[in-house]
Amino acid sequence: MTVGADGRPDVSVVIVSYRCRDLLEECLHSVHAQRADLSLEVFVVDNHSGDGTAEMMRQDFPWVDFTDTGANLGFARPNNMAIRRCSGRAVLILNPDTVIPAGGLRRCVDELWSRPDIGMLTPRLVTRTGQLDRRCKRGFPTPWSSLCYFTGLDKVFTGPRSTRYTMGTLGEHEVGLVEAISGAFMLVKAEVLDQVGLFDEQFFMYAEDIDLSLRITEAGWGVLYWPMVDVIHVGAGSNTGGVRPPAADAAYFRTMAPFIRKHRPGLRGRMLALAVRIVSEAMYAASKGRAALMARRGGRA
Repeated sequence: MTVGADGRPDVSVVIVSYRCRDLLEECLHSVHAQRADLSLEVFVVDNHSGDGTAEMMRQDFPWVDFTDTGANLGFARPNNMAIRRCSGRAVLILNPDTVIPAGGLRRCVDELWSRPDIGMLTPRLVTRTGQLDRRCKRGFPTPWSSLCYFTGLDKVFTGPRSTRYTMGTLGEHEVGLVEAISGAFMLVKAEVLDQVGLFDEQFFMYAEDIDLSLRITEAGWGVLYWPMVDVIHVGAGSNTGGVRPPAADAAYFRTMAPFIRKHRPGLRGRMLALAVRIVSEAMYAASKGRAALMARRGGRA
């Protein structure tokens, strides 16, 4: 670990990994390059991948504080385990399937500290071919905007209600405030986390980033989309053959109902959460059926 003039690192980097050793290796090399102009401490918490990640970390990355959880604990809990140990002036929650360009983190940090009203920032996240990862700038996931996003209707109905899921009213090259950002890259001031708390561990994964973003906004801080730096986000780094791990698949479909209950209190919110739960369980059953069918076909190959 390197420290700044005040004895604290500029940034504490927290990465939670699961069965993505090669992507994590690439990510950490890109993080290491940021140490040329920033003081960093780096934490990797691995969800007991069993794919050689632990051996690689101990052999090739001794400068990283590494923890193997012993089980797959999801996203929120392992992140919180590391964040509680962070001493940096800012914390970067980073996915292991990301690649930061040289000097990119320095630029993001400078922008964050140049804006006293901003509590958290994300750059433009892109695929390896340079296409925008639309989830890096997000709005509150209303039922209609969620339906439009997952069915592709937001490309037909382009009004603000239909495109709110990805803040379609904000251009991908336009700087602006957003309601939420992706957990793939969340650069947040440490004082903000001290104020609003960490990830809500009732969410195994998939809603905790939106929830934290909303709590930061509700506390009076801005959440900024700042597309002056492009960070590669491969996406689905832990999937195998295009299939989510079972625990992640369950969380993918079962997270939205408790999220709605939390952020839409009252009878109307409870009724909406119940409806979402019924639909989600049906979609989860269909997803498990597709995964089982693919497994059978693979076994016959």
